[in-house]
Amino acid sequence: MLSNPVQSETILSLKSAYKKSKAPIWLRLQNIMERSGQKVEVNLNKLSKFTGNGDIVVVPGKVLGTGTIDHKITLCAFSLSESAARKMVDVGCKILSIKEFMEKFPEGSKVKIVA
Repeated sequence: MLSNPVQSETILSLKSAYKKSKAPIWLRLQNIMERSGQKVEVNLNKLSKFTGNGDIVVVPGKVLGTGTIDHKITLCAFSLSESAARKMVDVGCKILSIKEFMEKFPEGSKVKIVA
């Protein structure tokens, strides 16, 4: 059982999104979040390395501000450090909540998962 109520609520939202659309991305994100004891942290250097300009990206964990990103992406992360958010906004990245992300990309098409 998860002790984090926000994480539990997010998992329920992912289950609901999968049930509606049958898009495999929501099931994959749910499975990543349900792994007990595993914490996903991605820094800006990794995001920059694995994405290109205009990519749509989900990080099922926290984005940290180490490094830089020099291109625009649309990002949904379950958590974001203040420095990462500031650096991303400075280059024109869009940052969406999980709810906004699921509404905008219900089928998960062309979405990359970086974990």
